[in-house]
Amino acid sequence: MDPGAGFVQQRPLNKTNLEKLGTEKLAGLVMDLVQGNAALQRRARLELSAAQGPKDVAADIRKRFASLRRSSSFVDWRKQKAFVRDLSGLLRMIEEAVVPQDANEAFELLWSFLQLAPSIHKRTDDSNGAIGKVMDDAVEIIANVAPRLNVTPEVLADRILDAVAGAGYGEFDGIIPATADALGDDGLAYLREITEAWAEVAPSDAEMEACQFYGRASSAEDRVRRDKHLTKSIILADIADVQGDVDAYMARYSPEQLTFGTIAAGVARRLLDAGGVDEAFGIIADARAAAEARSSELLRHDLDEVYEECLSKQGRTDELKFHLWERFGQTLSAPSLRRRGGSRNLNSRDKWIFRATAA
Repeated sequence: MDPGAGFVQQRPLNKTNLEKLGTEKLAGLVMDLVQGNAALQRRARLELSAAQGPKDVAADIRKRFASLRRSSSFVDWRKQKAFVRDLSGLLRMIEEAVVPQDANEAFELLWSFLQLAPSIHKRTDDSNGAIGKVMDDAVEIIANVAPRLNVTPEVLADRILDAVAGAGYGEFDGIIPATADALGDDGLAYLREITEAWAEVAPSDAEMEACQFYGRASSAEDRVRRDKHLTKSIILADIADVQGDVDAYMARYSPEQLTFGTIAAGVARRLLDAGGVDEAFGIIADARAAAEARSSELLRHDLDEVYEECLSKQGRTDELKFHLWERFGQTLSAPSLRRRGGSRNLNSRDKWIFRATAA
């Protein structure tokens, strides 16, 4: 008897095979699948709206935004994955159905999406950064839309200052680089001007009332002024970064702050990109010495990549090899050993370590 008799080979479930079912059967399958599943029903309605055009889908997306803004129930860890999928689906719909047809409409939707951050964060635990990542994705889409925007640089700059000043969860981080093309030189100059003026305005009663419950080490007025000047330094640093002004970017940091690993690495990277190899090396060397004094190995590791590039560009080959070997000894980092020259000239024990870590 043929051992394969009676066995029916299953067709793989893929797009090509499903298309063979025809629209009527596929519609029936979709109706069966969405029954009792609110998320899938919303997705299906959005797809139907998208087929009608950007205005229709934009209206439905705004309805969903309003629903999210009104919601107050806590999203626990069991529901967070589905919730993040829902948020990502909204972004995908904007990107695919609205961006190609209407850049201005897409921009307004993405801006409204970012403004949802406070209400979303209040009812979620984003310790894994998943929701923050979705907000970052929205800023990236704005960067793609920005060159096509029909908005005056001054109006856009005013909106950016208001948004960044009021962002309690970092949802508008990166918005200045993302909109740099739309701002242009005039818009960036205007943004710098209004930011500096805003930072000097005396705190309002509402601002001080909002800060009065946060700590007792200083007055509400002092806290508002400190927060405003911090926001100003962030905005001015972003403007300087966009314009390639490394000196202005560095000016926001004190000499002590420039010894902090994460700050030093970013500053040195900008100096390297601008051709200031020796200055970048000085920043990194000071930061590594400070990390050594603090016994903070993590900060030293954050500096390694830029430090190694500085040594390479300065032609300090022996120092680079010594550093890479030392790093391998501390971390068993196979890439460090490969950069040093691989497993040549190692004793048998170190060759075994190299092979084990390279696997």
